[in-house]
Amino acid sequence: MVRTFAVVALLAGVTAATAGDPPASAIWNAEKTAAVTSLPAEAGTILKAYIQQQDETFLEIDLSEVENGNIGKLGHDRKKFERVETKPIKWISRQDDLLQVEIQTQAWRAGRRYTVSEPLIFRRSGTVLWR
Repeated sequence: MVRTFAVVALLAGVTAATAGDPPASAIWNAEKTAAVTSLPAEAGTILKAYIQQQDETFLEIDLSEVENGNIGKLGHDRKKFERVETKPIKWISRQDDLLQVEIQTQAWRAGRRYTVSEPLIFRRSGTVLWR
């Protein structure tokens, strides 16, 4: 199937509509209309959501800020940890038109691992509600 590139107005958290499919490592919701993926980066994890639009293209949303929120729950500055990993864990079923996915952050400090998660909520339009 050929997909065309669509340009969208930038909303809070929305980066662009993409012509390609989400990466193979993405986890999909039950309806196969949205996917979330993570990619380690030097400055922190890059988290992206892909939401299928009516024309079958995917709206790409940057969810990376959730990592900083999760680290804040641990009560320490990011620099205090030797290693930080953030990834989507599972989709949470909802009875409304919102999408919800659980994002988990693990951080290591002085040989101990700390784990925290966030039930991230966003609209199909790309607006991130964060909780």
